[in-house]
Amino acid sequence: HAKYDFIGFRGKAIRATIALFLVGMVALIFRGVNYSVEFTGGTLMQVTITKGDVAQAALRTGLEQAGLKDAEITPFGINQYLIRAPNIGNDKDNTSVTAAAIGKSLDQLAGQGNWRPDRTDAVGPKVGGDLRFKAFLAIFLSFFAVLAYLAIRFEWRFGLAAVVATFHDIVLTICFIAVIRLEVSLVVVAAVLSMVGYSLNDTIVIFDRVRENMRKNRRDQ
Repeated sequence: HAKYDFIGFRGKAIRATIALFLVGMVALIFRGVNYSVEFTGGTLMQVTITKGDVAQAALRTGLEQAGLKDAEITPFGINQYLIRAPNIGNDKDNTSVTAAAIGKSLDQLAGQGNWRPDRTDAVGPKVGGDLRFKAFLAIFLSFFAVLAYLAIRFEWRFGLAAVVATFHDIVLTICFIAVIRLEVSLVVVAAVLSMVGYSLNDTIVIFDRVRENMRKNRRDQ
C-alpha cells in the first residue's frame, strides 16, 4: 500500500527544472554543443602498442607537438588507444594529413614497427554536417510521429500534454549534456531517442490510468 505524494513535490521539481534549464541555456549559448568527430569531421584511429609502453600523458604531448591540440584519447585494453582528432591542414576534407600526423607521433614515441593501426575511420566536415542535420531530423520526426499517434488514440488535450512533457524531457537532457560537456556522438543521439521512447511510454501508461479513472467517474455519477 505504498503511497507517494508526487504532486506534493511539484514545487521543488519545477524549481529544479527551471534552474537546470537556465544553466543549460547559458552553457549552450556561450560554449555550444561539444560535437564529436562524427559530426564536425576528423579522423578516428584505433592503435595498439605492440612493443614497449606509451603512457597516455606522453601520447597526448606527442600529438600536441604534431599539431593535434584538440585530439581526444581514450585508453582501452592493454596498450590500446582510441584517438579522435579534428582534421588539420589547409584542406579540411583531407583526412590523410591527420592520420599521417598521428602515425608520425606514434613513430617517435613507440618507434617504427612497434605499433599498429587496428582501425581508421575518416569523416569529412561536409559529411559530419549532414549527419548532424539527419540526427536532429530523426529525433523530431520520431517525436512528432509518436505524438500524432497519442493524439489519435486518446484526445487532443492528451496529445498536447504529451508534447509539453516530452519537449521538457528533451530540452532538459540537452541542457544536462551541455553543462557536463558530454561529447555528442551518434551513440548519444541514440540515447536521446531512447529517452524519448521511455518518456512517451511512461506518458502512455499514465494516460491509460487517467482514462480509466475518467470512465469510472462518469459511471459513478
